[in-house]
Amino acid sequence: MRRVEPSEEIRRVVERWTIAIAAGDEEAYLGRLSDHAGTLMIGTDPAAWFRGSETRAIWARQMQETGAFPVTATEIQAWEEGSVGWAGVKELIAWEGEPLESRASYILHLERGEWKVVHVHWSFPRSNLETLGRSLTVSLDELERTIQRERPDLSASLAVDGTVTIMFTDIVDSTPMLARLGDLAWLEVIRRHNGLIEAVTAEHGGTVAGTQGDGSMLAFSSARRAVACAQAIQLEIERAFGDLAPPIRVRIGIHTGDAIKEADQYTGSTVHFAARVAGLATGGEVLVSSAVRELVRASTPAAMFLEGRDVELKGIAGRQRVYPLAPA
Repeated sequence: MRRVEPSEEIRRVVERWTIAIAAGDEEAYLGRLSDHAGTLMIGTDPAAWFRGSETRAIWARQMQETGAFPVTATEIQAWEEGSVGWAGVKELIAWEGEPLESRASYILHLERGEWKVVHVHWSFPRSNLETLGRSLTVSLDELERTIQRERPDLSASLAVDGTVTIMFTDIVDSTPMLARLGDLAWLEVIRRHNGLIEAVTAEHGGTVAGTQGDGSMLAFSSARRAVACAQAIQLEIERAFGDLAPPIRVRIGIHTGDAIKEADQYTGSTVHFAARVAGLATGGEVLVSSAVRELVRASTPAAMFLEGRDVELKGIAGRQRVYPLAPA
């Protein structure tokens, strides 16, 4: 009969995971998360309730916003029973000002001989804004909310069959870059970046439907033009900002679908879908939906696309397949 007993192994796993978070080691801390659809992460903000594949995407985004997170585990109590383990952690966060005490709880599951985190609950004694001096992205909705609020007119970018191809772009790791460069230098980077996006988009027959900070929404009447534009953006970003250390990395997501007209403007699920795809892309990656791949692969080499992966997109029923573009 299995018994609940203290677990030194899980204590060390949680300790190393905390160290990886503090060091900003993305590969280590994201690699410890389970890929199970039931994975759940809960934070301080009322909206911070992430499930399944969105857990990895949103947490990666938050860590890009904060940079290496100055947290130290001061006490870890861990237990296990068979293939399930759990831990309670007292933490010290050395953010600006006085160090803050916080609490964390973890549930882990043994997967192919390795402990993976399937549940996390972090809680600050105060709100994110009070604790960190800034709000954090707590849902993928926020990546598109500002642009969607204005409901941009996409009529100039509609194909003859009423479809539109939407692309979202944004800079990853922008917060630590801002801290390193300073406000004035960062504003100049953003100005150059946005000018580059606008120029390359125009060259490929697209429209800048909206911008917010270092993110943008672009619209095209052709999926092929959108893909070509995405490749050109990545090349031009590398050329324009190759002297920065670390260099700027942009992630891009693309989807094609029907445009929904509301009054004299176009909005709807196609925009939502594209934002979700962008949220799953990594720095320097162009990620496209299966609809985009089907539209362009007849006129492009098959090697343009890497192997697809099945993902869950928040607010969209069923699992979806997305494809990274091969590096140019």
